Amino acid sequence: MDEELKPWLKYSALTEERLSILANVIRNTRDQTIPLHDAAAGDNEWSLGCRIYARTCHALRSAAETYEWLTILPEKEALRFTFAVGMVPLKFYRGDVGDPPEHCCIVSEAEAYSRQLLLDLEGIEIEDRLLRLVVETGIGGFALNVTLVEMEKTGSPTGKYTIPFNMEAGQAIPLQPKPVDLPPMQLEPQEVAKEVKLDQEKKA
Repeated sequence: MDEELKPWLKYSALTEERLSILANVIRNTRDQTIPLHDAAAGDNEWSLGCRIYARTCHALRSAAETYEWLTILPEKEALRFTFAVGMVPLKFYRGDVGDPPEHCCIVSEAEAYSRQLLLDLEGIEIEDRLLRLVVETGIGGFALNVTLVEMEKTGSPTGKYTIPFNMEAGQAIPLQPKPVDLPPMQLEPQEVAKEVKLDQEKKA
């Protein structure tokens, strides 16, 4: 059974803020592309889906130029798209959290390489788990939620996290610094303080 996932505890690169940025890119691109659909001119659901996918990939490539933690992984197949947050590989798809398309369960060469780097350099073992961003849509195809799903290679979810939109920098809970021991404050004796005050009044 899948459970509520706190991804940053298991995959340190997947912070709330970073995931929110990705969710915004995916949602905004979809919602800006849908109004361009023109059924009267011959557009259909297939062409709409292709346009949204292509534009989302482009938007994520553009975001990778801004955020150093986001990397687009080189794939041999032109239509295959994989990216990484830190060294954690991700893919995205539109659909149901518990019913991914078969092609979304395939581990590509680029994803496998990133998974190995994650183990070698950070000691994080993904084992047989996949991480996918699932775009759930409502009426008209507009995005309702973007959910990070951890799943088995069979597609069965083992954990999920609904990503909040528009999380601004600083809203994520920061790590608390270690307390610092300060020496006791040195206070002047009351009589000395009174004498100083009288001297200041005389000079005024």
